[in-house]
Amino acid sequence: MKFGLPRPEGLLLLVNAGQVATEVINITIPKGLETRILPRDVVGYSIEPTWVDTFIRNSKTATLLSAIANITGIAPPIRIGGNTADQTYLQDMLPSGHVSEAFSDPGTTSRFNVTRDWFRTWGDYFPPGTNFIYTLNFADNTSSWKNAVEQAEAAYAGLGDKLSQFELGNEIDHFINKSWRPPYPSWGVAVYIEQFRNLTGQITSSAWYKQLSHPPTFQAGVIADPPLVEDQQDEIDDFSIANLTANGTGGLLERPEDRALISSLAVHLYPQSTCDAPRWNRMRLDLLSNHSTLWLNVSQFIPEIEAADHAGIPFIMGETNSVSCGGRSGISDTFGAALWVVDYVLLAASLGMQKIFFHLGAQSEYSAFTPEPYFYKNESLTAGIRATWYSHYFLAKAVASSKNETFRIAALPSANSSTLAGYGIYAGVTLKKLVFVDMGVWNGTKGLSNPSTISSTDGNMFSNTARSSNTLTVFTPWAVGQNVAVTRLSGPGTNSKSEILVSGVAFDMGTGMKIGDEASEALYVGISGQLNISIARAEAVLLEVEQHL
Repeated sequence: MKFGLPRPEGLLLLVNAGQVATEVINITIPKGLETRILPRDVVGYSIEPTWVDTFIRNSKTATLLSAIANITGIAPPIRIGGNTADQTYLQDMLPSGHVSEAFSDPGTTSRFNVTRDWFRTWGDYFPPGTNFIYTLNFADNTSSWKNAVEQAEAAYAGLGDKLSQFELGNEIDHFINKSWRPPYPSWGVAVYIEQFRNLTGQITSSAWYKQLSHPPTFQAGVIADPPLVEDQQDEIDDFSIANLTANGTGGLLERPEDRALISSLAVHLYPQSTCDAPRWNRMRLDLLSNHSTLWLNVSQFIPEIEAADHAGIPFIMGETNSVSCGGRSGISDTFGAALWVVDYVLLAASLGMQKIFFHLGAQSEYSAFTPEPYFYKNESLTAGIRATWYSHYFLAKAVASSKNETFRIAALPSANSSTLAGYGIYAGVTLKKLVFVDMGVWNGTKGLSNPSTISSTDGNMFSNTARSSNTLTVFTPWAVGQNVAVTRLSGPGTNSKSEILVSGVAFDMGTGMKIGDEASEALYVGISGQLNISIARAEAVLLEVEQHL
């Protein structure tokens, strides 16, 4: 199918069967937009330590991550961290003879024991070139963090140079709420800096660390509470990236030795939550699949990003997903969540976040994929691929460069509403790609179930109008006649859990193997750089300029 040349007045738009043409949206691409770096490994995964063994028990996880690496040329980064990181203890051996052992169900355990061999089991599993972040137990400060110091040595012994960074603790601002530290001000930025220096000093002065030519660095911060969402402030504290990096007040980066160690600053974000009744009652799919709501959530970090920029340290979204405390089926596992992931990653990158790590649990409702069958909420569920996995595959195509160019990204001001977002991807000042995401909600009657998700949340509320399809008329700087390849992220509706495709490509629920060949769709650039592209309600498209005809 080709669009691109000016359309005579009155000519009907070509749309998919069952869709209704509505309006033409004109989009301009201003010169001189401020751009931010868009790394090829912008999307990573954060895996709860207690679930690592399940994810590596078969080849599915490696198969899926290799599919991304085959497109981008670099494996997705992996963070082994989460709540159970601060409940992980290194042991010489375990009575069971295993390399790890949770004291109860992996999803609810209060203690996770590992041996030194545990690190090697997962370090050797992931695709070649995978960079790991490992979160040390910072909560247990008995014996001057003896457990964390020993874990650091064991982690490097098992992972080697694949270990790029350590984190000290998970969500340090929640240590008060969990009774791991006393209330503020006894636990706040000043004491955190003191304790951070204590533990990093012990690690970096160790004989094994001093002999390394490329030792792992540290990701600092790891702060959970978002700056402006009051009912997610679980305690009173002064934790923020701005406060951590403040100059002239004993900030974390004032000593040269600390600045040399800290290679990134991290925060966490979950826009919705099942953790408590007030936020549970506010969860809605249409609030997740909404660009304006996403902007409110992500833009609150702009001052934090500016603080990191001023310090010259990359700002990272170190753990995130749609709904905290495991996710919510019917929201987290829908196509609306998949569109949210695309918009989220590109918006966050356009504001200066250099990596975004989506959290995984082998039985979590927000996981992009699950490795094994399991019994959950009175249902027997299969291993599966959820809708948000397709977001990552689509985004891989957006960030990939056949010439290993360093891409940069900017949000497009004329594609910015509650239902539409647009982004330009550049190599230098040259526009290479465009991404448009229609976030409008349209609930259909197909693809409602997924055997890896609970059936009680299968869609039962449907839109009472036909699915619409708009035409985007985009005025690009591209030359007349240039080919533009089109990649589509599509699904039966916002509420669908299955039948998601990236230009015809699907993934096997059990093995993670790619199914099908990518469908070819192209258009060509018309007069004055004009492109006309049809986009359905609840769909994303990637446009990539190819070559002159």
